[in-house]
Formats: sequence, C-alpha cells, structure tokens
Amino acid sequence: MKMNWLFSMRLAFVLLVLTSLWFAAGMAVSEDEASRQVFKLLNDLPISQWSSPISTAPMVAVWLIGLVGLMVLLGVNTALCSWRDLWPTWRRKRWHSPRIMMLPIHVLTLLVFLFHGIDLVFIHGHDSAVLHQGQRFSSGQYQIQLTKVDYQDDISLIKEDETGKSPAGRITRRSVVQFDPRRNKAHFIVDDGHKKVSGEAAFMHPFRVDNLYITVTDFNIPYQKDNLGVHVNVLAVHNPLVNYFFTCYGLLLLSLFIQGFVFWRRSYKKGTR
Repeated sequence: MKMNWLFSMRLAFVLLVLTSLWFAAGMAVSEDEASRQVFKLLNDLPISQWSSPISTAPMVAVWLIGLVGLMVLLGVNTALCSWRDLWPTWRRKRWHSPRIMMLPIHVLTLLVFLFHGIDLVFIHGHDSAVLHQGQRFSSGQYQIQLTKVDYQDDISLIKEDETGKSPAGRITRRSVVQFDPRRNKAHFIVDDGHKKVSGEAAFMHPFRVDNLYITVTDFNIPYQKDNLGVHVNVLAVHNPLVNYFFTCYGLLLLSLFIQGFVFWRRSYKKGTR
C-alpha cells in the first residue's frame, strides 16, 4: 500500500533532524556581528515589524524562511498523523495499546506550536533597559525600579572598554568561576499604580508580577561609569500565555515519561518470558 508522505513518521524524523541542523546553522549565522544585531532587533519586535530589519540581512531572511517552512511542515505532519493514526486508538478505547500516549504528546506539541505562533504574531514584544541602582523605567502600566544590586563575583571581569567589550565577554560564554548565577542578584520594586511589589531577579530566574516577568540578562560596568557601580541589563516581558506554556510543557514531559515507562515495561516483560 502506498504511503502518504505527509503522514509518514519518516518525514517527522527527517524534519526533526533538519530543524536541529537548521538551528545549528542559525547559531553559525549569528556569529556574524551584523546578523547578530538583526537577531537582537527581531527579538524586540512583533513579527509584523520584521520586514524592514531582515531586508538588510539576506542570510537572516533565508534562515527565517527556512525555519518557518520546516515548522509548518512539522505541524502539518503532526496534525495529520494524530488525526489518521492516533485518534482511532482513543476512539476505540484501546487503553492497552503501546501507542495510547502518543496522541496527548502530539496534541500538546501542536498546542505549543500554536501558542508560540500567537505570541509571535499578536503578543510578542518587551521592554529592556540598562539600569544602575536607583534608576527606573516604564513597561506598560508598570514602573520598575532597581533598588539594589547584589553582585558577588569579580567586578573587574565585567568592566567594559570603549568598544563595549569586557574581559569576561558575553554572559553566555562565561565560566561559573567568572560568573555564578546563584551569587548575583538584582532587587526591584514594581509599581502598577495600585500596589507596589518588591522582589529579586537573577540570570535565568525571573521576578514575576501578574503577567509581567522581569529577567536579568547581564551585569556589567559601562566604560568610565565605575562610580555608578554594577549596571543591570533588564528585560520586562508581558505574556498572558506564559502559564499555558508552562502547563503544556509540563504535561508534555509527563506524557513522554509515561510513554517511556510503557515501552520499558513491555520490553522488560518480553525479556523475562
């Protein structure tokens, strides 16, 4: 019987491999300074405003078009596979089928794709600022003030020269000896006009107030501003879909664990017969 290629697991495997390789290619493209700046700009803008920046960076444009194409194909493949091959298993209540957990895995994956798409088209956007202690900035209805910087590592490694570079380099390339995220924090007060909330944020550890997430993306001392102390690069993101993202990712991980356990149990039983 001839297989429809859009339903094929082989196509899904090929698309996953290609997507991984494509992301690796994107990392290589971002090593170019001009392309890196375009990526940073795109990260600050909703998709409706991307046309102008990518028109100046053909490599970035090609990479984005390729990524969107791969993700669309993967989404179509996942949806069709779920409808044709996996939904009948649930409809007929074949609870002992080894494929029973594949439908939730596929559906949750599609929901993650959907939420990312909605975020990119309708929601995506954030405010950023570089603050020293006592400074504040606005993000939507919120006033965000940096009240204290608790930096415990060697500050000489994050002092920038006139070109904006520091001995430690970008935060993502620093060793734990140079920068330990657990030791370095920033304290904030967030005022929405009705209440004030205080809290702390660190690298990869945001401070949340309602649908506002405040994240520290870097610590540095700008050129010739030593007297102002350590500065903090702050990112303020408004995203009402965040809780849905976390729920879907959590359920997806649980489904993968259950599916792995089912396969392990069946393999174990077969091995002991």
